[in-house]
Amino acid sequence: MSLLSIALVLSLAQTPTSCKGERVVLVPFQPVALSTTEARELEDAVRRVAESTSGMCLEPRAETVTKVRAQGGRLVGCVDAACRGAQVLALGVDRVVRGVALGVGGGRSVALTLVDRAGLESHTLVQLSGEGLPSGLEEARAREAFSTLWSSRLSSHKVERPSRALPTVMLAAGGVALAAGVGFGLAARRSETRLAGGTAGCTGEGEAFRSCFEGRIQEGRKQARTANVLMGAGALLGLGGAVFFIWELP
Repeated sequence: MSLLSIALVLSLAQTPTSCKGERVVLVPFQPVALSTTEARELEDAVRRVAESTSGMCLEPRAETVTKVRAQGGRLVGCVDAACRGAQVLALGVDRVVRGVALGVGGGRSVALTLVDRAGLESHTLVQLSGEGLPSGLEEARAREAFSTLWSSRLSSHKVERPSRALPTVMLAAGGVALAAGVGFGLAARRSETRLAGGTAGCTGEGEAFRSCFEGRIQEGRKQARTANVLMGAGALLGLGGAVFFIWELP
């Protein structure tokens, strides 16, 4: 960091304020499958919650952006607690909140990470909108999740970061499940085409023909169900692996 950057950070950190509580920075959110505008909307929702949280003195966004720009425009990735703690100290605060705004699964979610001066961190993931969730309660869900995250700072034990092996396995398994689901889906489509032809490849007459035709129908249904299950499992495994990787981001 340059001398100018250090001086800027120190001057901002020493700015008089009437706010009482731990000094906290909320770093601008990183968007994943969302536009910058949508990510900013989620960030603003979380910021409003943080501003009303007892025991916290949240730094204004403009000051945070200035500090981050002074460090190159973004926080570099850290693989150990010492690096993460140094980032918090460099920002001149007690804690840093990082966030990733997600637009997957038919809704919008936020993955939050709270880091202290020792580089210890805790995580939470909250879905703010999507299928099955009533509208108009996004901020209430954000408040509940953020309150849980903020309360975790009182814990004396370290929250371990998820191993990279787990998300790698989940993503690989998700890819295999999706590929298998596509295969069963194509097989079901071929069965549907044969059934639409009238005979489904069956020969003979009477009971023999009906038994064969019914068997082809059941086979097609089984293929379709298997395809749906595999596609769903692949999507869930892929999303889970992606979220674990996101938690590794700065």
